[in-house]
Amino acid sequence: MEKKFIIIFILLFIISIALIIIDSESELNDRIYNLTSHILTPGRKITNQWARYRKLKERNRALLKQIAKLSYKERRYEAIKKENEHLRKILEFQENFSYDLIPCEIINRLSEALNISYLLSKGASSGIREDDPVIGFHGVFGKVLKVGKKTSVVQTLENYNISLSAMDKRSQVKGILKWARGFYLEGVPLYADVREGDTIVTSGRGSVFPRDLKIGKVVSLKKDKSDYSLRIEVEPFENFRDPEVVFLLKK
Repeated sequence: MEKKFIIIFILLFIISIALIIIDSESELNDRIYNLTSHILTPGRKITNQWARYRKLKERNRALLKQIAKLSYKERRYEAIKKENEHLRKILEFQENFSYDLIPCEIINRLSEALNISYLLSKGASSGIREDDPVIGFHGVFGKVLKVGKKTSVVQTLENYNISLSAMDKRSQVKGILKWARGFYLEGVPLYADVREGDTIVTSGRGSVFPRDLKIGKVVSLKKDKSDYSLRIEVEPFENFRDPEVVFLLKK
């Protein structure tokens, strides 16, 4: 009997201990759950923010690619538009000119200290010959100095070696146009009918330039050193410093 009582007492004691442990574990689990929630909640927020950041980053990258494509298309459109306008300008100029013209792109400027010359994109294979006259959109540009098979060299009027027979379009007074760090019409009589603002054109004398090609306008007149002629300063219509295209004139 006593032995049974001891066994029952031990069993009750074990059951009591178990109940205490179970109750403690429940409280511990609650604490662990609360602690885990406290730790994991910011982590979940950070994870969600990182996911949103990745999505925004991908969207931003896609938008940048789209902007780059649109920018390229816009630049390409502007380039094509400019090229078409350039070609239309060339065609209109050719149509309104009474001579056959060969348009040539400027490839490069040749390095000369005192004179300006350019390498052109066409040569003998396009029918270009030495001494062919060269004009721009606004007036006389120069003449062909050298000719290769595919390229040629044009010597501009801004060159000490060129003397061009020219005249006042209004009065028909003639002289020789020369370059000496400026353009001057020389050999004109002292009392000739030449005025500031008059247009100077080619006279047609010589074998290079035909008559009435525009050269420039008179900007000043003064007596030459000899006192027997006028020294007439002429401002050219053409730009010799930064040309894009010129025309070989076939007479």
